[in-house]
Amino acid sequence: MIIDKVENFGRYVNLHPDFGKIASILTSEDLAGKPAGRITYEKENFYINIDETELRPASEAYPEVHDEYIDIQLPLTQPEQMGWMPRSECKDLREVREGKDISFYNELPETIFKVKPGQFVIFFPEDAHSPIIGKGRTKKAIVKVRIK
Repeated sequence: MIIDKVENFGRYVNLHPDFGKIASILTSEDLAGKPAGRITYEKENFYINIDETELRPASEAYPEVHDEYIDIQLPLTQPEQMGWMPRSECKDLREVREGKDISFYNELPETIFKVKPGQFVIFFPEDAHSPIIGKGRTKKAIVKVRIK
């Protein structure tokens, strides 16, 4: 897991072949001004979901994991809390959504942190994560990057 300011995303371009293109998008496009939905980029191995959703209590934030995609999450309208724990510590599988690249576990993460607009978090497959924790409604961007 990595947390940093969007302006520093360029420091991480060597972690994945598509991170350079993503850095350009994150620092030049007004994602907050985009409507909810999926933004696709032709011939790219990533897409962006713009989500508008209700935040939830930490007690309901069961961690999720992905095998095929890296998540880059960016709150756009207000701070959001997120939970994290090593995937290796997740033992009680709650749900697998076949064909959706997402599984949930029953263990709740002990590490909860705040992410503000202008910041991002990168979650890799080894990172069990619990996004959208808090109160109220939020808008966020989630960049889904296919692992090569």
